[in-house]
Amino acid sequence: MLEDKKMPLTGHLEELRSRLIKITLCIVAASILCYIFRFQILEFIQAPIRKSMKGEPLRYFSLMEPFLVHIKVSVYAGLFFSIPVILYQMWMFVAPGLLEKERKYVMPFITMGSIFFLLGAALCYFVILPYGTEFFLSFDPSLQSNINIASYISFYISMTLVFGLVFQLPLIMVVLGRIGLVTSKGLAEKRRYAIVIIFIVAAILTPPDPVTQTCMASPLVIMYELSIYLTRIFGKKAPPAETAALDHQA
Repeated sequence: MLEDKKMPLTGHLEELRSRLIKITLCIVAASILCYIFRFQILEFIQAPIRKSMKGEPLRYFSLMEPFLVHIKVSVYAGLFFSIPVILYQMWMFVAPGLLEKERKYVMPFITMGSIFFLLGAALCYFVILPYGTEFFLSFDPSLQSNINIASYISFYISMTLVFGLVFQLPLIMVVLGRIGLVTSKGLAEKRRYAIVIIFIVAAILTPPDPVTQTCMASPLVIMYELSIYLTRIFGKKAPPAETAALDHQA
């Protein structure tokens, strides 16, 4: 433990470089594997918009676009399946600075991080994207849609990543709680403001449809409540006087 704390800056940089190389190699290997199944993956990604397109196929507007789309889909899928490895490498990078009893949380961290990401991506895929694409395509019936595959893939990837990352809120709060930047009491006291902000964010990220906005905001509220619970359990145990001062400053 002492050796970890005395590691020089060059040692930390070398460790970071090693972790990034491992992450990159994992993403590359997963992307190559996903390229083999690129047609099935592409069909899966297009499913949310198929019904809204009413049988019309997605188009491409340049000669190289189909090839680039298949590469992009393969890399995205490789990144998606590499999430557990990415979380593991991130945890192992910060592990030397943790106490021995804190290092045992590596598997729960990876498992919960992966599950939360999948939950966010699933909510986006099964709820937000079908409603969102239907809303945008029917917004002005006088216009005829001519959507190209590249723009839809970019939209799909950005939305899925946003939802997956937003669902990491409980883990982020636990980490901030461990280093003493937030407390469960402070989070609980700011609950009403957080809920308002969550619904504002949901209104920005989703079509102006109350059902879709509620479908996004409700899980985020649950994630916030879970953050309070987990921070209470795993957060830094500060003395009562110090905790009160920290909450007053927040």
